[in-house]
Amino acid sequence: MLEFGEKLTLLPSGMRQADVETLRRHGFDDRDILSITLAAAYRNFITRVADALGVELRSAGEYAPEILRAFGVTEADLHTSIYADRLGAGTRASAPSPLRPRAAIPAERMAPGICWIDTTPADAGRFGSLCDEMARPTGPRSRRNLALAFGRRPEALEGTLAFGRLLGRGGSGLGRRLEAIIGLVVAATIGVPYIGVHHAQAWLDAGASQEEVDRAVKAPAEAGREGREREVARFCEKVTRAPSAVSRPDAEALRAAGFDDRDVLTIAASAAFENFLCGVAAGTGVALEEGPFDPAALRAFHVMARV
Repeated sequence: MLEFGEKLTLLPSGMRQADVETLRRHGFDDRDILSITLAAAYRNFITRVADALGVELRSAGEYAPEILRAFGVTEADLHTSIYADRLGAGTRASAPSPLRPRAAIPAERMAPGICWIDTTPADAGRFGSLCDEMARPTGPRSRRNLALAFGRRPEALEGTLAFGRLLGRGGSGLGRRLEAIIGLVVAATIGVPYIGVHHAQAWLDAGASQEEVDRAVKAPAEAGREGREREVARFCEKVTRAPSAVSRPDAEALRAAGFDDRDVLTIAASAAFENFLCGVAAGTGVALEEGPFDPAALRAFHVMARV
């Protein structure tokens, strides 16, 4: 279980069906495997929110000494401003990370059907309406297979949809184009074709060119046009690839580009949420739907059209 969670965290592009089979051999059923995937993906989400915004530890002595030592924190540090010190002194230089995949992303790891786990819903009626809700806003390019992967945990899909309404499909207040850029940057940075193709398609639908999409996949930090879009892409790429390296100048660059603090929170949460969705898709091997998808969206992630 821990090895699965570690791999999903450090190298989601490397997840294979064999990783799921290993969990099964150790006694986990498919509901357990979904729960393990969701738990790891959620921790990756909340870690990125905290690091992107510089959230401080509490100073009331609520942490066991051995836990503090494990993360290189002293009791004295709790009475200072650990994150603010880092954020204040930091630069925009990024630390190296193993997360970044090569440009050629092996999409064949995706399942030939829906995903690698049994998707029989625990509550067919409730689950069916939730899947329909995910399908409605995106029409023929719905993420239905991603929704179906939640079959054993319909309440988890309900929570995911509720949060997703606030950050995607126009709900973020950033506009559809920026929403698509954020999702595409995250998926390209960690190499998750399922999420990447959907966002590439959304960006094409919002007016992006094939050249813009190709450039974003090859160099996520340089996605979008100069100015506001480029600052969002740089921020989200860093939050995804090296969250512990995010520093105050990264947030200040967003402010300088015209975003207020609500926007900064929304951008950080959106990038973290896309990491969560990528984790679910990678951990369960969600297959791409039949589409229709623009060939440019498929080519960008080296995915063959399904027939």
